[in-house]
Amino acid sequence: MPYFVKQLGLAEEFQLPLFLHDRNTGGDFLKVLAQHRQRFKGGVVHSFTGSKEDLERLLELGLFIGVNGCSLKGEDNLAVAKAIPLDRLMIETDGPWCEIRSTHASHKVLQEVAKCGGVSEALLSPYYPACRREKFQEGAVVKSRCEPCHLLQVLEVLYGLHRGEVASLESLAATIYSNTRKLFPFRPHDLEA
Repeated sequence: MPYFVKQLGLAEEFQLPLFLHDRNTGGDFLKVLAQHRQRFKGGVVHSFTGSKEDLERLLELGLFIGVNGCSLKGEDNLAVAKAIPLDRLMIETDGPWCEIRSTHASHKVLQEVAKCGGVSEALLSPYYPACRREKFQEGAVVKSRCEPCHLLQVLEVLYGLHRGEVASLESLAATIYSNTRKLFPFRPHDLEA
């Protein structure tokens, strides 16, 4: 963890938000973040697959939570995703991994949303046909690989989980976009050397 602490020092020095990943750290991740909270101005824990308790601790630290297909794999994951406050939610692909698979609990939610006017199936299938990696075709997505166009599926699952809290899929997308801009307020010219 000493290099993690050094990264927190860089975040402090350059006043940049953190893009974090916690996998099997046995609580050390949360402990270090809590000890050094004053050193960073904010961040997102991406590809979040933790428990409700982990979620609560991260929210107490003022962090955003990034959700992708892996974050929506099982019923327990869906319950945690539903508990994420909308003003702290972000979405991602974590491509090329973390797609929503037909065996995931989130796939059922996608099917329910499709019955009520969801758009991902109608948009993705005809416009982004899938092909095997060995037979790649220009304009197609690679089967079993998460691509940027699959963000729509993650958004629709979250809409299905939060339907009573949001007016529409578009309003949820606007909220998530606003969250992203709050944490990452950069414009292209901000990043020029």
